[in-house]
Amino acid sequence: MKTRIAILLPSILLLSSISANAREPLEYERLPIPNPPVPDPVALVVPIGLYFVTDTYVGDVVATSDATTVYSTTTVHESTGTYARVIDTVDTGSSSPFDGMAFNGRGALTNGQALAGTYYENFVLTPDGYVPVSIVFFQDDSETRRRQGPLSSAAPKASASPAPAVTTAQRPDEIASPPSIREQGPIETARPTLRAGISLTSDGPTLASAEVLRGRLVQFWPRVFANNAVVPIRSWRLLSAQPDRISANNGSTQPLAAQWIRMPAPGVSWSLRFEIFTEVAPTERLEAEISVTLRSPGLVD
Repeated sequence: MKTRIAILLPSILLLSSISANAREPLEYERLPIPNPPVPDPVALVVPIGLYFVTDTYVGDVVATSDATTVYSTTTVHESTGTYARVIDTVDTGSSSPFDGMAFNGRGALTNGQALAGTYYENFVLTPDGYVPVSIVFFQDDSETRRRQGPLSSAAPKASASPAPAVTTAQRPDEIASPPSIREQGPIETARPTLRAGISLTSDGPTLASAEVLRGRLVQFWPRVFANNAVVPIRSWRLLSAQPDRISANNGSTQPLAAQWIRMPAPGVSWSLRFEIFTEVAPTERLEAEISVTLRSPGLVD
């Protein structure tokens, strides 16, 4: 009996000691929780020839001077945070696998041949890599119309006439009197012919129409020519107010900055009409108009 009691007492003491130590550990006694394993970053696959965009597409330009028509593309020096690469360069009349895929289309010459230019593919950078978002075509071509025929420049030959007979003596009444000299007044100079138009750059050609991107801020420069020479503008005023946002309703040397947010009905194009006065003829009122076709989407809005 004594032996059993001797064995039981140490067991009870050991259990009481374990119960006394069963408590929440203090803050400094806690073991640090290991961070979850972080997978190795996946290397992004960069498409061949990719570059950061610094000049953004604004619109297609068709300008005619004399017998030559130039097809070009207007850009604005800004970045939308996108990337691009060249995917095809085409000659006049040649086909491309990307025909019909560009959001701004590919124009044609007057004879129906497709324009020369370059296709670009646009990308945005996401956590999953570079994602293609659109294709744009930059046109770069020209054509010259043939003249109908050579103009005859040969002047009619003067017919020879016999020289008048010379007499050795004349009667007093036959002597011709000298021509009278009359005082002439000042000769008025011809009034110059003024022509007004709208350009997308300060020194660019005037355009009848332009294609712009929805949401893109575009500058419209009123320009006036006197006998094909540029003349300074005194003032301009916007007569139409269709853009969603404009920099001002009037101005002088600064262009009109306009932005369209809302899309028009399909097939509808808008126009900007200006009233212009010049320093050459301050009282002569001129008007200029440009038709605007809106394209959507932009590269990245």
